[in-house]
Amino acid sequence: MNTNNRVFFSWEERRVSKEKGRRVVHYYLKDSLGELLAVVGTEKSAKHMIYVVMKDYLDAFGHTSTINSETKWRAKRDVVGWLTSLISEPHRSSPISSMYSSSL
Repeated sequence: MNTNNRVFFSWEERRVSKEKGRRVVHYYLKDSLGELLAVVGTEKSAKHMIYVVMKDYLDAFGHTSTINSETKWRAKRDVVGWLTSLISEPHRSSPISSMYSSSL
């Protein structure tokens, strides 16, 4: 998918923190210009995460009817599906399983 002339070729999950026992995970989209923080996941309670679209992404690409400042996901698979949908077609065939861990 081409978003404002930026063509994303991959995304990456980074576990940032486990402060006070709560996990924080950042999801970055990568392109030839670098990377963009797109989603942050925060553990709200044991085994319950909330994922939100970041202001950086919204500032760069704007709000749509489906992705805006109110967008929140409760399932990692939904975040992964959205991020994968932003990857350009030629790059989708390469496995992304090495870029993220299946368990949080």
